[in-house]
Amino acid sequence: MPFVQKEFTTPPPPPAPGTPPDSASVKPWYSVAAGIWELRLNGDADHKAVLQWWEPNVTTANTPITHPYIEEVCFLKGGLTDLRLEQSWGVGAYAYRNPGMEHGPYGASEEGCLMFAKVVPASAAVN
Repeated sequence: MPFVQKEFTTPPPPPAPGTPPDSASVKPWYSVAAGIWELRLNGDADHKAVLQWWEPNVTTANTPITHPYIEEVCFLKGGLTDLRLEQSWGVGAYAYRNPGMEHGPYGASEEGCLMFAKVVPASAAVN
């Protein structure tokens, strides 16, 4: 689905902590990893805008993360700690990551982390 013009909408609340990843009751949210959920706001799998919800205290695997796309994120609620750097960020924190940039692993704060994320194919990069 390409990006479509939309007026303001209010998304459904994120899943409650501990919700099973295959739970139909939380649609249109979907599980992307244990305790990490996404709600696609616009776009398709390769070029999208999403809300991403990390349940309280959830952590990623203990290895840095890389991906083949451009990613922008901004925290709306709660925050994350970079477990490798031992540095935490909260509401308003912003990151822009080029393809292949190492980041993380991360742990969510006690209140979790709700973020806006935008994913853009590497081929769309503007230098």
